[in-house]
Amino acid sequence: MEIIRGDGELLKEIDLAPENAYQEVLQNVAIIIGTWENTCPLLRELGLPAGLIGRPLPVVKSIMVGQLYDQIEQHEPRAILGDITFEENAFTGKLIPIIEIQGVQAENDDE
Repeated sequence: MEIIRGDGELLKEIDLAPENAYQEVLQNVAIIIGTWENTCPLLRELGLPAGLIGRPLPVVKSIMVGQLYDQIEQHEPRAILGDITFEENAFTGKLIPIIEIQGVQAENDDE
């Protein structure tokens, strides 16, 4: 099981040729949770909705859980998701998603 934090640490050193599919999936999930919607020119629907900025944290958390599951299922279906939790700072309003990846499906396990 792998834990991915949405704080951007995993994206500081992007590997354009990951060693294996497992590393590729982890990196792809980190990109999904680190991207805001409409900021990727050729894939505008990728990422989290920017309309969540400034809304109350309990509302944002409930919307983000569904959005994260949907985004990862759509853009990286090889990831087997576990739990999604959040690290929050109510003083600054910062919310960091923490995603458990339980494993990675092989390419030929689609159906």
